[in-house]
Amino acid sequence: MGYYSSLINRKFKDVVGNRYEGVLKEYREFLLTEEEVVKDVKSILLPLDIFVKEIPEELYELFGIYGAEVTLVYISDRDAIAMVGEILGEDAAREYAEKKEKYGHSLMDKISEELEQRGISAKKRLFSGHKLDNIEILAKDYDLVAISLNYGGGRGDDNEISPVAQRLVHQVNKAVVLY
Repeated sequence: MGYYSSLINRKFKDVVGNRYEGVLKEYREFLLTEEEVVKDVKSILLPLDIFVKEIPEELYELFGIYGAEVTLVYISDRDAIAMVGEILGEDAAREYAEKKEKYGHSLMDKISEELEQRGISAKKRLFSGHKLDNIEILAKDYDLVAISLNYGGGRGDDNEISPVAQRLVHQVNKAVVLY
């Protein structure tokens, strides 16, 4: 039994009793073990899209604590652009892509300015692709990924997290912060 397990066992043995093992098993993903080391965070990936309206103040504070460089990435959905082209024609697809790009630049400029006002350095990237696949690939180069609950699609009344954000949390092999 490791140090943390014995500490938890001593602290909560009277409260949890025989349920200790079950609680430890159920909440294992939230507890750090002795083998898990908290690494320094030097780079943060912050994916943005039309469903991400603003960044909460607490996330800015977290970024400030780490003192890491934040890379803002806005990905226009290539499939959506192609679908607009098939239905409405190439001119409409080009206009749609330009509007998405303009919105992406304005959102990244706004958030970049807010980061820089707090003394946090920021980079910006904008391109057309597949949100899920591209973020999963990009995440390999970063220490932390901050994902909005709304990223990749609006949440319904019954869902607390968008399907794209949920899949990213499970597929990205990096530390993830949901906001």
